[in-house]
Amino acid sequence: MSAGSTNTYGSRRRLRGKARPGSSRWFRRYRWLVISGWLVLLLVITWLFFIRSDKAPVAVSALPSGEQAEPAAKSAATMPAVRLPADDASHAMLTEWWYYSGHLHTESGERYSFHLATFLRQGTMTHTVFQGSLLDHQAARLYTEQARTAGNPSDGRRDGFGFSYGNWQMRGEGARHVAKMAGKDFTLDLQLDDKLPPVLHQAPGTPVSGLLDFGAAGLSYYTSRPRMTAQGMLTIGGTAKRVEGDVWFDHQWGDFEAAQLRWNWFALQLSDGADIMLFELFDRQGAAVLRMGTHARHGVVTALGASDFEARPNGTWKSPASGIVYPVDWTISLPSRSVRLKVEPVLRASEIDARTTTLNVYWEGAIKSSGSHNGVGFMELSGYSPPGEQMKNRGQP
Repeated sequence: MSAGSTNTYGSRRRLRGKARPGSSRWFRRYRWLVISGWLVLLLVITWLFFIRSDKAPVAVSALPSGEQAEPAAKSAATMPAVRLPADDASHAMLTEWWYYSGHLHTESGERYSFHLATFLRQGTMTHTVFQGSLLDHQAARLYTEQARTAGNPSDGRRDGFGFSYGNWQMRGEGARHVAKMAGKDFTLDLQLDDKLPPVLHQAPGTPVSGLLDFGAAGLSYYTSRPRMTAQGMLTIGGTAKRVEGDVWFDHQWGDFEAAQLRWNWFALQLSDGADIMLFELFDRQGAAVLRMGTHARHGVVTALGASDFEARPNGTWKSPASGIVYPVDWTISLPSRSVRLKVEPVLRASEIDARTTTLNVYWEGAIKSSGSHNGVGFMELSGYSPPGEQMKNRGQP
């Protein structure tokens, strides 16, 4: 690249009002080499910017339920405890996100669901990504929006968080939050409140409440407010509607590499007041890293280990856009709680194409449960690849 840069600079120098002889011929001869060099440099920068992996996971049903990877190099026992509200703020760590997902309804009974997330990455470069979706249950129409900006557009508050970028706004101060987003055909403006203390997720036997061990991928703090009450305005198709409902809020942060992990994540709000989070993580090769969860009801929080629940896929949906086959229908059971649920998506076609912001494609959408308990919630399936790529990554023919 240095030679190309020198000759390009030389071609711009003037000798008695004319370009240096031969310089234009040199550029015409080697222009594709110069252009290719810049493209390679751009790809390298993009790779470092997002630190992406193309490895695929295997389905959860193919993994031993209790298997876990070796502990991360940094011991969880040496990490400080979670301090709230100070830890609601952004941290000087590699990976962090704030995330809302919820179900809303109007006075007339119309139903909607949404998710809104802010991702902060402070690696080789600092950048922030905003992603969101809105599902109109009546029309079975999914709206998605996303944006990316360099740097950290946080307002820097110490006992909460605040992000504002274009039509996106997310702010939290203890139990009171604001969430706003807007797309081409909709706007959503919510005020949220929580009557219960936040939940600190913890795998049984781990030393710090709110801290999870992702093995070689690192350590992550993880807190939630699983049933915030929300009210506000939704404008869709030019019509404004007052909405209210229950919203799940997540906050994760730490020096962990999310690109090294693949996961199935469930957030369930049941009709008896129980809120259940289940997390199944795998490494790039599909080996189990962590299976854990949390059961919270009326402020009583119980950690769930791998043997405390079962999550079995029993139906799939294939994306016509990406060719990825997602396990979107599940049977989930917590025997000690007499919970056995049939979980299915509200809209099967809930794939999010985030290649313009985080270089990945994943399934993110509203779910509903029946069986021993009725309920609603959200599910995220991240890291799945088309079947041909899965076999290639596993070394199969």
